[in-house]
Amino acid sequence: MCNKALASEQTLIIFDASVSMLEPFGSTQKYIAAINAAKNQLSKIDSQKQVGLRIIGITIDSAIMSFFINPDYMCKATKLVVPISAYNIENINKNLDTIFPMGITPLTYTLKTAVDYDFDINAYPKHIILITDGAESCDADPCSYIKNIMLKRNDIKIDVIAITVNQNDYNLLKCLTENTGGRIITVNDDSEFDNAFSSVMNNKPSLNNIRQYPVPVQQKNPDNYIPSRQQIKYKNYLIETSS
Repeated sequence: MCNKALASEQTLIIFDASVSMLEPFGSTQKYIAAINAAKNQLSKIDSQKQVGLRIIGITIDSAIMSFFINPDYMCKATKLVVPISAYNIENINKNLDTIFPMGITPLTYTLKTAVDYDFDINAYPKHIILITDGAESCDADPCSYIKNIMLKRNDIKIDVIAITVNQNDYNLLKCLTENTGGRIITVNDDSEFDNAFSSVMNNKPSLNNIRQYPVPVQQKNPDNYIPSRQQIKYKNYLIETSS
């Protein structure tokens, strides 16, 4: 049984840096508004809070693999750029400043990788703050993944800041929050970002909800894994790939 006195929250910011985040948003662009809000709110939290940063979007490794070897690597385009730890804010801010959106949104693969490898095994809750302007670009279902994993455990909480998403994407993202005790906040203008980020950063669950669950086995990240799929779907485009 998890010891409430020893339970320690860890927070992972998952930042969608797919190409659509370049779109105009109020007086700026989506990704710039998201970066500014994140940096502003991170400056206000306790420096001992354990926080990390993972990005979604084309990394150098996935870009090289996608171009030269197999386009399916676009559906692995995620990277933990700042591992979760205390006294991490300055490092996170520096990495936020390097973000430039490219690529697509492999949301399911990103969530699975984050849950399996990014958190301390005993952390409670494992708090994910997802900042995104869409849902899944690849042939996968993040809602089904979260529903299935939450049948076995309850140490994951997902909050979502949804940037002008359509109804279908909203419903899918809401599924992630409803099944983990989190919340979804839609922002339609850059002026709304600060309040949204503050709300999810301070959205703390009750420790009374802790229950015994099987301890997941953490394994080495399978870098050679390629999602099994035939097509990459992005916005209104369909990119055919080899089987």
